[in-house]
Amino acid sequence: MARLPFVQDNNASEVVRTAFEAANRINGRVANSMRMFAHSAAILKFLLPLQAVLQKDGLGCTLDAKTRALAMIKVSALNECRY
Repeated sequence: MARLPFVQDNNASEVVRTAFEAANRINGRVANSMRMFAHSAAILKFLLPLQAVLQKDGLGCTLDAKTRALAMIKVSALNECRY
């Protein structure tokens, strides 16, 4: 359970709404991590480009999609993530 409430579309600033729209275009959704980081527009400004490079083929990450997915699963398991 989150310790801070997620920023929702209806109470987001214009800067945050713009970032959420970009996330929807790129990922088809706004991840909960982005909704959490949206409390700081300065962090949010860099988060989406970073996530895009890490998760999308051809944007600069040298790992293939399978290796990236395995790394995410491993890190989640090490951190005892519930999902």
